[in-house]
Amino acid sequence: MFVASTVCFLVFMYVTLVACSADREPECSRFHYEEQLLEKMVRMEFNVERIQQRLDSVSESCAKLDDSTRLTEEVKDQVGSVYTRWGRNTCPTGSSFIYDGFVVGSHYTHTGSGANYLCLSKEPRWANGSPTASDVGLIYGAEYETSSANILTHFHNNEVPCAACRSRGPTIMIPGRNICFEGWKLEYHGYLMTSYQSHAGSKEFICVDSEATVAEGSNPGNQDEALLFFVKAVCGSLKCPPYDGNKLITCAVCSQTK
Repeated sequence: MFVASTVCFLVFMYVTLVACSADREPECSRFHYEEQLLEKMVRMEFNVERIQQRLDSVSESCAKLDDSTRLTEEVKDQVGSVYTRWGRNTCPTGSSFIYDGFVVGSHYTHTGSGANYLCLSKEPRWANGSPTASDVGLIYGAEYETSSANILTHFHNNEVPCAACRSRGPTIMIPGRNICFEGWKLEYHGYLMTSYQSHAGSKEFICVDSEATVAEGSNPGNQDEALLFFVKAVCGSLKCPPYDGNKLITCAVCSQTK
């Protein structure tokens, strides 16, 4: 009887121990799972902080890049390039106006004085004391000489205006074209003009606007001083084609956009 009771007790204790072990196992597994979940959440929070730091760094770099780009544009706007618009007293859209005036040059019969045309301000300012001299170079107002042409004939003998303008980029005058090359913006186009071929005083070639006007206060009276004639090509060393000895040479003033 005692042995039977003992065996039954031992069996009971064994079953109880097994049952307790089975009951504790899920508790142990659940604790381990929660511990791992907490660890993952901590790691995730750490990674989020690192990502946020990187995002802040990228945002700061983008802001600096924006500031640099804006500064570059401001510097570009401040630098630009200055050119003369011959034949007009205003500047094209997109260019800044500096001043306007009258086209002048040396007399067409003189061999001395300057060889270039100037855009002389129409608002002169004189030095104190009115300094003067007797041996000097001379400048004269320029006139359109267009009576033999089939364009701008109504401007013949009228004085020529001009304007000093500033573009946002470098500028170039392209003779022989009335449009710009790729990457360049057209400021204005027109015709090459200079002094007459057999006149004593040689002048530079300038690009006179195709939509030219006359100078303020101009009159069609014949002064014959500094003169502007259209230009043609002479075939020979200059190949025809592509040039044509019967056509007026065009020109374009272009500013760089890239």
